[in-house]
Amino acid sequence: MKRQNATSSVTNSSILFIISNNLSTKFLQMAGSFEKDTKKVDVSVQHECPLNLLPREIWSIITTMVTSNLIEDLFNMQVTCKVFLGAARSDAIYKHATMSYKSLAHFLLNLDGPERRFLDRCVEVGNVDAIVRHGFTEYLRFGRRDKGMELLARASTEGSIEAGYLSSMLLMFDHEDEKDMVRGVQMMEGFRISG
Repeated sequence: MKRQNATSSVTNSSILFIISNNLSTKFLQMAGSFEKDTKKVDVSVQHECPLNLLPREIWSIITTMVTSNLIEDLFNMQVTCKVFLGAARSDAIYKHATMSYKSLAHFLLNLDGPERRFLDRCVEVGNVDAIVRHGFTEYLRFGRRDKGMELLARASTEGSIEAGYLSSMLLMFDHEDEKDMVRGVQMMEGFRISG
């Protein structure tokens, strides 16, 4: 029988002991013994789930550290147990997950299923790495230049040097608008000066 609280999960399990009335035996015996003059007593024992002993914030920190290495580690954590699943759904996890170990070209491929949902959720909570990759995909794969540049500019203002370089390169090589080309050169010059 299981009972769950908001803060912890407790498992109740019953162990059946037999108390012997026979004077020659003065100890508890497990159920299933064949002694005469015995009566059954149900003793409840509660077990605390060890994973629930730590607060959710600690699990979120652990999950953030794990997911900063590989997206796949997040997926693996989610299928491990309910505690990890709950922690892995936190916005903080998606905000700090890193995708820099995967090349930008990887995100130009057709992302389906969990990777697409993961990237969308990261963009939704403001993950700069995800915003860069989403902007790059919008610009190059789908040809939505305005949307792509908007996302890259957003990531750049939030501190992504990668997004700034991408924006300036894309502006410099966009031959449709001379103003954008000049702006791209100015941005690149700013990066060169700042080091």
